[in-house]
Amino acid sequence: MVKVTTREVKGKTYYYLAKNIRIGKKVKTFTQYFGLNKPAKSDLKKLESKLNLKIEKFYVGELLLPNTEFIDIKTAKSIERIRQETQNFLSKLTAKQKKCWVEQEREKFITNTNAIEGSTLTLDETHRILKLKERLGDERERLEVLNMEKCLEYYDKMIEKNRELDEGLILELHCILLNKIPDYDKYKGIWRPVDVYIKSSKFDFPRHQFVPSLMKKTLEWYKENKENVHPVELAAKFHTKFTTIHPFADGNGRIARLLMNYILQQQGCPFTNIPVKKRNPYFDTQEKGHSENYKEFILFLAEQIKENYDEIKKRK
Repeated sequence: MVKVTTREVKGKTYYYLAKNIRIGKKVKTFTQYFGLNKPAKSDLKKLESKLNLKIEKFYVGELLLPNTEFIDIKTAKSIERIRQETQNFLSKLTAKQKKCWVEQEREKFITNTNAIEGSTLTLDETHRILKLKERLGDERERLEVLNMEKCLEYYDKMIEKNRELDEGLILELHCILLNKIPDYDKYKGIWRPVDVYIKSSKFDFPRHQFVPSLMKKTLEWYKENKENVHPVELAAKFHTKFTTIHPFADGNGRIARLLMNYILQQQGCPFTNIPVKKRNPYFDTQEKGHSENYKEFILFLAEQIKENYDEIKKRK
């Protein structure tokens, strides 16, 4: 809210227009000087316009960060609002309510992230496997549900510790993901020792001997840019760089979506689910990303964050 405020200096009263804005936990006050006389209503509009220009410049520096390419200020402000309102919503839940909320969101994520890779299990079946210990689907599908739940439990602990995203964390998550998976257990927690191909992709993925150096380079890129790129763009680019390398024999997409969320949450953004109904457009963004066209997935992810929040508002 914009308001007229005053300052007393050596017995004189100076008039300003002031406005408070919130960025995360910080509140910053912006002022626009008017003069020694209280501004007339006819002057307020011009004064407010100058004040908003100051605020807009601040938003660009504070929200977009210097190396951001594809997130514009309108999108950045929208995501900041979603971030604040989501945190506010969660802070008002009781411990029991929050636990229930998180479990529901995680079941939805597990169902969708596995379905994107071909699992046939429904949300209800995922719930019954996790909560009622029912043996549904084939053995691989059931294990994929249980393993992803364990991945998320470990993920939560690492988020709480604010652990740096590094090679060790990635390999540890992958080891949990492929544990006891038929034909792939021997590949868990290691960079792929084999070459990979995807029938639906025209892209030639890197030969396996280049994977360690490519992942090292990608993690170096992440460390260099995590303070200089908008979190959504950072998470989206890392995800696409990861899928372009395809560093594992199996589980690349699921680990990519997990790491994408790890980056988002470390920066205070909400955990974001990509629904299986968006599978084809999601894969299209990755195919384009293999040629370093990152814009499509960045905008896709930003839109998905908004859609996820719309669902939260309905369920509140």
